Amino acid sequence: MEYFFDDFTEDNYRRLLKVAKENYAFISVEDYRQEHSQKVIINRHDLDSSVHRAAKISAIEKEEGVSSTYFVYLHSSFYNAYEKGIVRLLKDIVSNGHEIGIHYEPWFYGIDIGMDEEFERHLKLERDMLEALLEVQIGAFSFHNPDRGGWTAFSDDTVCGLINMYSGYFKEHYGYCSDSDGHWRYRRLFDVLSEAGDIRLQILTHPEWWTPSVMKPRDRILRCAQGRLNSSMRQHDETMSEMGRVNDK
Repeated sequence: MEYFFDDFTEDNYRRLLKVAKENYAFISVEDYRQEHSQKVIINRHDLDSSVHRAAKISAIEKEEGVSSTYFVYLHSSFYNAYEKGIVRLLKDIVSNGHEIGIHYEPWFYGIDIGMDEEFERHLKLERDMLEALLEVQIGAFSFHNPDRGGWTAFSDDTVCGLINMYSGYFKEHYGYCSDSDGHWRYRRLFDVLSEAGDIRLQILTHPEWWTPSVMKPRDRILRCAQGRLNSSMRQHDETMSEMGRVNDK
């Protein structure tokens, strides 16, 4: 497998957007069933590890006149969606013209396929939490690690009024390209966009992979972890200083 690590930079992301705009129109998730007069893209970001990276990508998209949906993961070990600085970044993403979705993890709650009431109860809970936190309306969800627990087989179009990004309709009517694990899992995005063979296309990217310079995937994740560590320690030091407390470094 060829990994194309140098594809995953901010500059190349901008380049890919420019190529995409030559052949496609970007549409909102809510318009996924509508008929269109040209080829269309639904651009989706699952925020597994970095809201900071997501905010940067959202700014690039705003500059390029592109809108996307950012799916927030409430159980990430790399960020806390309720942290003041993270809330500010998520609201920046919204102010850049993008939508928010839920990156949902049923197995976090011990939910298996067929446990419909529990599935819906926790999905509603996360929807309500995010809508209240960010003062937005949420219309879609995506699964986190859908292979785990067999959730790729869950094909319902909607649940609780939320569009399922892994629904049977998407699988049947949309091409798909993903950067999961920091490489092109199925097809290289530049080739997909240049060839423009898909009439409808869903693109999934994870902002943590898209950095200012070329890095290996694990180093990109390490960058996220170190960034969180530095931020936490900076907040601690600032708090101790503001309160005039002893802070033995």
